Amino acid sequence: MSDLIQLVYVSTATRQLNEEDLTDLLTKTRESNQTKHITGMLLFDGASFMQVIEGDRDPIESLYVRIKSDPRHKNIVTIFEKPIEKRQFPDWSMGFKNLSGDMLRKIEGVNDFFADKTCLGDVEPSRALRILEYFSTEGLS
Repeated sequence: MSDLIQLVYVSTATRQLNEEDLTDLLTKTRESNQTKHITGMLLFDGASFMQVIEGDRDPIESLYVRIKSDPRHKNIVTIFEKPIEKRQFPDWSMGFKNLSGDMLRKIEGVNDFFADKTCLGDVEPSRALRILEYFSTEGLS
């Protein structure tokens, strides 16, 4: 049985992050993830994050402990953690998309959520999966 897992969480930014902040975050994350064979994707909507990380259980759990202590965000909620047979993002040490509300409203099955909610931190697991699946097929930076 594979020891691969996928973990998805959402959180709320504690402050405004500018382009330089995000570039620094991504550079460090990608370097670290590559050495630990962690892949995934980070979505940011200006106020909240949604991230999927995948890899072997021990490195993922260790990374998640560090993520939960990162002062750049709060209200961290695990959407799901599950064993996987293969990676959904095998080629991305960390794909990234800086989202707008218009992008999210275009996703079938998610658009009604964003008519009422303004934060990724309020999304439930089924809609989180739809968002991730949508952006896994889109070009990310």
